[in-house]
Amino acid sequence: MISIEFFGAAKTVTGSNYLVKTDLGNFVVDCGMFQGEDVERLNLEPIAYNTKDVDFALLTHSHIDHSGMMPKLVKAGFEGKIYATINTIQITSELLLDSAKLQENAYQRGENYGKYTQVKALVYNTKDAMQTINQFSAVEFDKTFEPIPGIKVTYILAGHILGAASIMVEVEDEGTTKRIAFSGDIGRINSPLIPTFDSNYRFEADYVLMESLYGGQIHVDRHESANRLITIIKETTDNGGSAFIPCFAVQRAQEVLNDIKKAKMGGALGNDLPVWLDSPLAQRVTSIYNKSLQHTEDSPFDFPNLIYVKKFKQSAGLSKQTRQVVLAGSGMADGGRIMNHLMTALENKKNSVIFVGYQAEGTLGRELVEGAKKVLIGTKAVNVNAQIHQLEGFSAHGDTNDYTEWLKRFTNPKLKQIYLVHAEPDRAEALKTHFEEMGINNCYIPSMKETVQL
Repeated sequence: MISIEFFGAAKTVTGSNYLVKTDLGNFVVDCGMFQGEDVERLNLEPIAYNTKDVDFALLTHSHIDHSGMMPKLVKAGFEGKIYATINTIQITSELLLDSAKLQENAYQRGENYGKYTQVKALVYNTKDAMQTINQFSAVEFDKTFEPIPGIKVTYILAGHILGAASIMVEVEDEGTTKRIAFSGDIGRINSPLIPTFDSNYRFEADYVLMESLYGGQIHVDRHESANRLITIIKETTDNGGSAFIPCFAVQRAQEVLNDIKKAKMGGALGNDLPVWLDSPLAQRVTSIYNKSLQHTEDSPFDFPNLIYVKKFKQSAGLSKQTRQVVLAGSGMADGGRIMNHLMTALENKKNSVIFVGYQAEGTLGRELVEGAKKVLIGTKAVNVNAQIHQLEGFSAHGDTNDYTEWLKRFTNPKLKQIYLVHAEPDRAEALKTHFEEMGINNCYIPSMKETVQL
């Protein structure tokens, strides 16, 4: 008998964690951090299952809402291997060490855990993160392996970010083979920087767990958003201002750097325009991307006047300079070095702040894109005179069209059930309705802590 228990990303977006129990052994797929006002407290709850009973773990990709609680799993006694692609291991190692350090620093300052709890707690520390990294085991795309006898696993390209995978699992069960597909986060068909999933590749699956984050929605064209980004940068800097881009360290920072490089090579931006990458984490991740994607002597990211900001002292003076581009974390302006820049930059009407991703409720980024005229940064009230822009075409997640193409590879008579996960209920319902209109009537939206029998 096989069962799946949903301990995250069920009728909510973050905290991906699925426990699969079989007669041959048990495993988890992802163990991610919950993010957001309504769910952050869940990171402080004990692991809901006996970690000693888990034989191995499978990690789809490195984003913290999929990987960020692996050290908590290890801290709770999990001693098995954590399988992931080499790029996922490289990036996740950086993210987990960064997450541990942020927690340690906040705890030492006497601050509450996260933004939305009233508890002083340390979920895990650097030692736990290091032990987790030691338990990683690298796998290759499209090569089947057997973590324990009777369970076979194959990682296939998902797009989304570097190293991201969908995972096919075959389990021998009562004389038959049952095949389960875990989508992870599904990339876009037209990906600007990394290889995406092969829409022509066909698979047999009995059950599919599928992301539905953008169910019922179609993304703005990526190329149009990139062109708009370059136009805003040029207009701002030509007018004597600076462009500040709050940026996520993984994938988004690299895409924006690549867009700026193309603009400089094509003459849309001058080679003399300084571009500062003011995020140590983004710099380390960019190095990983560079080594993986650089197939010639020409780097996808390096260009004239790209400067990596190494020290905080150098960062502190950037917001007072003019005619420049500054990329800094975090992507929603809810922490990181971008906060220091915005304290000064927002008050200058010649400046632009360009958001290149979704801005969650409760973040400074959401306040700004919704038109706030005054915001509180730390304890300082700041007038918003700068131009605020939000470009919505940069998402690394697929939309409804991409999900449809991804699922077409599995729509065969053997497909018994599709579990829609990693979305708010209305988005999952919208994708369910879309599939039903196509004649696919076997979608189900599981709840948190629900168990299904396969």
